[in-house]
Amino acid sequence: MSDWRITRDAVLLTLENSRAAAVRAEAASALCDLADDVPPADAGEYAAVIPRLLADKQTEVICAGLALGSLLLPKQEAIDLQVRHLGHSVDRVRVEAAGRLADFAEPTCRGALAAALQDSSSAVRFEAARGMAELKHAAGFDVLVAALDDAELRFRAASALARLGKPEAVPAMKKVFAQWVLPAFDRTQLAGALAHLGDPEGLAHVLKRATKKRWSMDRAMAVELLGDIAAPEAKALLMKIMSDVEDSDRGVAARALGRHKDDSVLPMYGSIAKEPHISDELRLDLAWGLSFLGSPAARELRSQISVTAAEAKIEMAELLSEFP
Repeated sequence: MSDWRITRDAVLLTLENSRAAAVRAEAASALCDLADDVPPADAGEYAAVIPRLLADKQTEVICAGLALGSLLLPKQEAIDLQVRHLGHSVDRVRVEAAGRLADFAEPTCRGALAAALQDSSSAVRFEAARGMAELKHAAGFDVLVAALDDAELRFRAASALARLGKPEAVPAMKKVFAQWVLPAFDRTQLAGALAHLGDPEGLAHVLKRATKKRWSMDRAMAVELLGDIAAPEAKALLMKIMSDVEDSDRGVAARALGRHKDDSVLPMYGSIAKEPHISDELRLDLAWGLSFLGSPAARELRSQISVTAAEAKIEMAELLSEFP
């Protein structure tokens, strides 16, 4: 019996024998974490635990079953599973199902997400609106705008509005952005969304936070956001960060720059890949950036990047599977 099976059985035993809600919730979460270590060839066998979780009476355990379903089941089966649970009697379960559907970003989910926009729970409506935004549908626009005033939802609401791409969201986002007391991560996320929608104030803020004058907690996030901003200044700063061998965020920049889908940056990727003694982590970041670029020339250059550590090889294999 391989290690993952031994661990799975031990966790299932804890789930079966314990009456403590916190312990059982932790065990269910551990089953989700373990899924990352299960070889793809064994995913079907591991998925056998899903019905057991879904039949449980504890909300956290049911939600773990939905999470595992989205990870392990064939896509349409996983989607059908989430859709069925949109009618569950417990709000938290419906939130989990709606959120998982949103993450699939599949056109086939549109009808179910549209129906979830009428749910009695505001949290379910938010997840449904986020899913509709992923599909470039504005049915949940008002829900997302209202969520900008919710400290727990603001970050994801801004991201969803950016992906939706409706300039009508700019006034509401700028109103929140101008608040005097706002967490740095929220402000930078809002700035990124504003910049994505063409707002110069948002672009200026992201560029300022991404410029390496002093370390800040949201600097890496600002660099990543530049990948979604179609502005010459964003591209120029990402290239500057990538070229600085002392910049700890050059890997983040490599990933972000790839999302600009501009093959003129390929020589920079090639040059960095040839640097002596660069880490496997940076090599993987270069491979991700080239994968986002997606052109035949980018894929050819990616094929020349190799890593040495076992864990890095696993991530590279997953990358190549996701972006053949």
